[in-house]
Amino acid sequence: MDARLLRIARRVVWWEAPEQALVREDDFLCRVMARGTLEDVRYVESTFGAPRLRSALLAAAPGVLDQRSWHYWHHRLGLGAAGPMPKRRFA
Repeated sequence: MDARLLRIARRVVWWEAPEQALVREDDFLCRVMARGTLEDVRYVESTFGAPRLRSALLAAAPGVLDQRSWHYWHHRLGLGAAGPMPKRRFA
């Protein structure tokens, strides 16, 4: 595993082992988009590519991104209007 990605994972998903965080790639990428530094975001985007970030954003779990990040990343990645954020569903 990439040492820099492990450091980023350790910071943005602090409650679990970085190796575990990287396995859930969509979740990891969304957490970087919400909580990463500019350098983190640049590195992750250069490593995974904008199409992969778009895919992760479209699969974002409820509660991972805040409203500001949700709207910013839709605009930044060329996805148009953000629309409603993902919501938790209770049975």
